[in-house]
Amino acid sequence: MKARVAAAVRCTVLTALCLAHAAVALLGASPLGAQEPDADEPAALEAIPTLRPRAPSPLAGRPLTAIDVVTRGGRWAAPITLRNTRVGELFSEPLARRAARELVDSGRFAEVDVAAAAEGEGVRLTLTVLPRRVVAAIRVAGGTLDEPEMLTDARLAVGGELTAPELPKLAERIRAFYARRGFLKAKASVEAVDTDEPMAVLVRVEVTEGAPTALARRRFLVDGASPELRAELDEYELEAGDRADQELLAAADQAFIKHLQRRGWHRAEVKSRLVQRGQHTELYVAVDAGPLIRLRFEGNRAFDAQQLTDALDLEATEDRTVMTLAKRARAFYVERGFLDVQVDGSMRGGPRDRVHHLVLSVREGARVRVVAREYPCLTGSRSADQVGSEIDSFLSEELPGGGLFGSVDPARVDEGLGPTSGTGSRPAPMELNPWQTYAPDVYERAIKHLQDLYRSEGYLSATVGPAVLLRRRCAIGSPPGGCHPIGARPRVSTQCAHDERGLPREEPPPPPGSSCVPDPKRGIDCEPDVVLHIPIKLGPRTQLYDVAFEGNQRIVERVLADALELELGEPLSQVALEQARRRLLDVYAEEGFAFAEVETHLDLSPDRSRGRARFVISEREQVIVSGITVRGARRTSESLITSRVALTKGRPYRRSWIRQTEERLATLGVFGSVNVSLEDPYVPARHKRVVVSVQERAPQYLEVRPGFGTGEGFRVTFEYGHRNLGGRAIQLRLRTQLSLLPSTLIFDDEVREKVDQLPLGKRLERRNTASVEFPDVGLGPLFRLGIDGVEVNDLAREFLITKRAGIVTLIYRPTRAFSAQLGGSVELNDAEILGFDSDARDAFRAFLRKNPIPEGESLVVAQRVGVTWDRRDVPFGATSGTLLAASVEHARAFPLGDTEERIADFLRLSSRVAGYVRLNSAGLALATSFAWGYNHHLIPNRQTYPDRLFFFGGIDSVRGFLQDSVIPQDITDELLAISDPQERDRLLRDVVLRGGNVMVNPRVELRVPLGGVLATALFIDTGNLWLDPDSVRPFDLRYSAGSGLRAETPVGPLAFDYGINLDRRAWEDFGAFHFSIGLF
Repeated sequence: MKARVAAAVRCTVLTALCLAHAAVALLGASPLGAQEPDADEPAALEAIPTLRPRAPSPLAGRPLTAIDVVTRGGRWAAPITLRNTRVGELFSEPLARRAARELVDSGRFAEVDVAAAAEGEGVRLTLTVLPRRVVAAIRVAGGTLDEPEMLTDARLAVGGELTAPELPKLAERIRAFYARRGFLKAKASVEAVDTDEPMAVLVRVEVTEGAPTALARRRFLVDGASPELRAELDEYELEAGDRADQELLAAADQAFIKHLQRRGWHRAEVKSRLVQRGQHTELYVAVDAGPLIRLRFEGNRAFDAQQLTDALDLEATEDRTVMTLAKRARAFYVERGFLDVQVDGSMRGGPRDRVHHLVLSVREGARVRVVAREYPCLTGSRSADQVGSEIDSFLSEELPGGGLFGSVDPARVDEGLGPTSGTGSRPAPMELNPWQTYAPDVYERAIKHLQDLYRSEGYLSATVGPAVLLRRRCAIGSPPGGCHPIGARPRVSTQCAHDERGLPREEPPPPPGSSCVPDPKRGIDCEPDVVLHIPIKLGPRTQLYDVAFEGNQRIVERVLADALELELGEPLSQVALEQARRRLLDVYAEEGFAFAEVETHLDLSPDRSRGRARFVISEREQVIVSGITVRGARRTSESLITSRVALTKGRPYRRSWIRQTEERLATLGVFGSVNVSLEDPYVPARHKRVVVSVQERAPQYLEVRPGFGTGEGFRVTFEYGHRNLGGRAIQLRLRTQLSLLPSTLIFDDEVREKVDQLPLGKRLERRNTASVEFPDVGLGPLFRLGIDGVEVNDLAREFLITKRAGIVTLIYRPTRAFSAQLGGSVELNDAEILGFDSDARDAFRAFLRKNPIPEGESLVVAQRVGVTWDRRDVPFGATSGTLLAASVEHARAFPLGDTEERIADFLRLSSRVAGYVRLNSAGLALATSFAWGYNHHLIPNRQTYPDRLFFFGGIDSVRGFLQDSVIPQDITDELLAISDPQERDRLLRDVVLRGGNVMVNPRVELRVPLGGVLATALFIDTGNLWLDPDSVRPFDLRYSAGSGLRAETPVGPLAFDYGINLDRRAWEDFGAFHFSIGLF
């Protein structure tokens, strides 16, 4: 009895079947033999043996003399007392099951063994238990392999069950994982550390990977390899000296197979194996390449072999069968107007030939043009031309051609530019017109698009198509390359029938002779000009007259109705209903119902003129956060991450808190990706753990970034940074930026003369910066503190300033789009007004008497407040979104040394508002911007420090002028009032500084994509500048217009713009060319 019972009960807390197993063991098998097999069952079932009824237990009815609970495993032993089973009770199998159930239900044990033995006149009941714990967190030390992959392979996860015997098994699985990845001498240890929670443990994994096992030699086993194949063997990814990683080997085999297939060995197979020879590991790679497949084309005239080969895209595809390639070649022809093309494929070559030829034979036929489209049965507000425009817009996106640029006919060039004789005969390039091309598959999608468009407008029963091709047969005897159509173009009789409810009826199939089908074998040719017959039947237009909800218990209907954003009485749209359904899911997700489901049902009136939208909601349980688990943070402090998690244990799993968590962690700058999700996201439960998965970026980086701009010349930036000092996301940046503007790129003679007199040390602009940024300053996760040390040598148009500054900035960033800054700086500035000859010095002194400007050394103490709200889709070439930026700076400048300069105390206000509107899906966009600035002096009759003035002209303001070349309007008025040109030129030279205290700058730009990475733009820039705020006339503006070319690059769009000065002064240029990286 003891042996049988001891072997009977072994229960795990993860299954309820264990109690049934115990019942079978204690009570004996059920009398299955009493059941007679069905006569219809297979004969195999008749061989099942019958079991005798169980024998009564000899211990049944005896009193319990002792109950022992024994802990095995060597960990987490604790006194255990059964409450539902006591000494003195009469022993029975149900009593043993009750005792085992009590221990299992406690959740503390993974296994329970029950044994009963006679002891005198009674029974001793022994229960042997294996304690379990739940993994609360995992800490991994050592090892270089991917941690999540290692833990998955070891079957160790947060929230999982752990027992003491499992610890050495975990260590062995981790060691085996490292051995499989090339670390044969790796060692691993796993330790479970108790926590304050009785059932929770912290698992520590320590890996000592040792030296990796390197490949001592690589050998290829190739049977009869050709020279071409042997030349490809070096492309195998692993070589001698690499780690003997079995997974890398498998990946290398697959990569080499794909490489050989791309190079023409379509049937290649590769298998590798590791061979241990003494202390060395050798790699043997067996390559069975098969024949080399070479592609050939026959009969192609409109396109050469290279164009057809590029269209097949053999390197990117994995299906290289003859049928597939022939199908692709035909699709290439059809999309370019060759509707009647025939492509046949064949493989030529014997079993022993090393080279096989895959031959595609092409019979092109004439190009087919759609000359007209007709839309019978069309009703509604959309005209036939509008329907055609909708189809054309779809075709232009799906078919080649239709761009602004294309091949030019050389004959037309000769006619316009010469020569006009002796040019020879050259073929004209093919002009692709997507609007005249009939590709059946594309037209089928276009018709589906048009039908969906009508149904989104409330015509729920609208039908469009099918398209019928109206085409005549060519007469026998038509000249080669020509066609004489027989008779009048066939017509299709369309009934436009509707049933009694007004729903469209299906049209009968067109008559057999309505469309000619070419058959070269029978000598049947068809005309190249075709007409498309596309019936459009709309049916009744359905209006939304009611909205109903079913199944909602936690959220009232008023809140759900407001979230729908559906208007009663408006046309009913399936698209709008789907969007409304998603908004309902968003509402429930915000309240923590992560597993809620919403179905949409549409109840229509008999005539389909009215419809009721019914939303059937399955709320399920509200998800409550039971804990937070961080994964992927090997270098970053987990406490830093959890401090930025907006979700809280014991509170709902809200979607807005998920977004806040992801944004807060992304702004640290440490992670390449952040994802917040539920553990076991497809298993609904009320209490769920939240998993924060992060992918850390490399902690250190070194970048060298060259650049060029028409305003600053050649530029190079060196930057070293550490993103994660001390694992606390403290960022350190050391950056040096140098730029030099060559004299040949200075188009203003006066400025070039000044700059040429400077030594190279002053001409070389530089900006050296050392920055430290702290993400945690005790104000919560939304604040960060930056400390910068800056050394600048800035060469402007009229002055040179050297600045050494210390800057402290407190940044508040609640979302990725919005930020606010509060900062202060102490600056030691040295300003030098350019101009060195005697005439320039006299002019400078005269200018200073009228416009005193600080020059020389000064100490500037400044405080700044700024706000930025950036909702642009991309920062350097936005096509949608808005940007709002504003700042206020208070600066107080103290002159140093022996100088007559006076203290300057002023406020500098600046702001910019920009909006971007995407006009179509191809990228056509309208960009607008309005910027302004104003310097307000707190001490009367004092002037602005030079680098705080506003300057006008150039790529970032008005592109019809050179950089910072616009003279303030109040000074311009004085110059325009002088009629003597020589006197005006003399006074113009007296304007040694072209900065102002008031600036406005409205701009508008139309950004037009050209295809690929190229785009163009049409722009109008306006604005003006005033030195004296009392002289401001807001509508007295300067204007420039122009265009440019843009090219997308990985670092941002390259912009080449030329602006024309529309209101040119006598001393100004006609226009200006500008180059930059990035758009406003």
